[in-house]
Amino acid sequence: MAVTDSADAPTASSSPAAASAEASGAGASPGAGVPPAPRLVRRRALLGSRRRQVIAAAVVAAAIAFVVVEGLGNATEYYKTVPQAVADRSSLGTRHFRIMGTVDDDVRQVGNTTTFSITYERVTAQVVDTKEPPQLFKPGVPVVLEGSWAGNVFQSDLIMIKHTSNYTPPTDPYATTQTSK
Repeated sequence: MAVTDSADAPTASSSPAAASAEASGAGASPGAGVPPAPRLVRRRALLGSRRRQVIAAAVVAAAIAFVVVEGLGNATEYYKTVPQAVADRSSLGTRHFRIMGTVDDDVRQVGNTTTFSITYERVTAQVVDTKEPPQLFKPGVPVVLEGSWAGNVFQSDLIMIKHTSNYTPPTDPYATTQTSK
């Protein structure tokens, strides 16, 4: 029979918690050798409260919706023909848009101001342009103008001319074109 030292022998009251308390020296004096318990620090979320996150998400969603609606609205209609623009004059107001027609024979240029009219399907619109027209600009050429209505006159700030050799303008049975040789 082996003889054991009473200090090395396990006792009935031994448990993992008691063993860790003995190892840390908890039995000697209260608080001696025991580090303070860490404080629980609640981290603040990146955007703050849930309410701020919802508001931020709503603002981002509204901005995306605005960009999509405006982009699609402008992309669905590249230009209005002269009859459409004249009929929609009051609803267009001074809003910027594009209008398409054929330049008539009444082109007048004084200084930097060019006055002329464009026609499509027998409907005519008077135009004033304050910039230098492109070199290919002349009567009988189909054009797309950017600008807005100023009363009954279309104030153009850009004249675009399709000038490739295979361009065919939309069919206008009433258009009169001039051919140059």
